[in-house]
Amino acid sequence: MPAILYLPLLFAAVTGAGIVSPAHDAAPRLSPAACSVVTAAELQQAMGRPFSRGAESTEGAQSSCDYAGGTGQVTVTVERLAGKVDLRAEIASLKAAVPEGTVREAAGIAGRAFFLDIPGAGTQLYVVRGDADFVLISILGLGDASQVSAAAETLARKALGRL
Repeated sequence: MPAILYLPLLFAAVTGAGIVSPAHDAAPRLSPAACSVVTAAELQQAMGRPFSRGAESTEGAQSSCDYAGGTGQVTVTVERLAGKVDLRAEIASLKAAVPEGTVREAAGIAGRAFFLDIPGAGTQLYVVRGDADFVLISILGLGDASQVSAAAETLARKALGRL
């Protein structure tokens, strides 16, 4: 399946998984704008290719920025969580939504982090720092996970530094 066809599926998996929108006991705190935590220039430097200016969307405490580049897309999502995330449940939900995907730990980034590698499509890096900061870097259609994981880590660190 071409990588671009994964985009709607993965977006649905991410927003449906609950990691981005867990049950909140209190009003969510606003996140910084996703297009400001990772800029197009920083993305271009990390990936070594040009990207369009980001298209931003905000829903509640979540902000996402989509950057198009050639046949692929990079999405940066940030959220200030109001409650603790059940990471095991989130990983199980992602595995069910993308059964061909492989989950692997992303040690040394910050907090709890893991990759969801999708064969022939790319990777998504999920990071939860503390109980409040969530970052997702999704790189699809721009190479296999082995080719884009280092860039995802670089971009996640940039985003975390601005939260």
